[in-house]
Amino acid sequence: MMLDWLKQRLVDIIQWFSDEFVAIFKALWDLVKDAFCWVFEQILGIITSALNSLDVSGLANYVGGWSGLPAEILNVMGLLGFGTAAGIITAAVVIRFILQMIPFVRWGS
Repeated sequence: MMLDWLKQRLVDIIQWFSDEFVAIFKALWDLVKDAFCWVFEQILGIITSALNSLDVSGLANYVGGWSGLPAEILNVMGLLGFGTAAGIITAAVVIRFILQMIPFVRWGS
């Protein structure tokens, strides 16, 4: 009877330590995830403020150049998907430029 009680208490203590270990591991895992998310959010905040500080008002002169084309040409360009193609090409050029700015990422150029 006494040994059963002692055995049960040891099992309870081991179970308690096991539960505490799991709780501590989960808390540390949440802390690491939150720290990573915080760092990522801070980096995105820096990038956002850097992009907001860029002056792109000079590009407005080039946007107005499309309005000088005849309506038929604009219609055909729209039907051919020229705007989408120009957006894809522009995004590719910008991504390539950004990758060229990063050291040790000069892939094949």
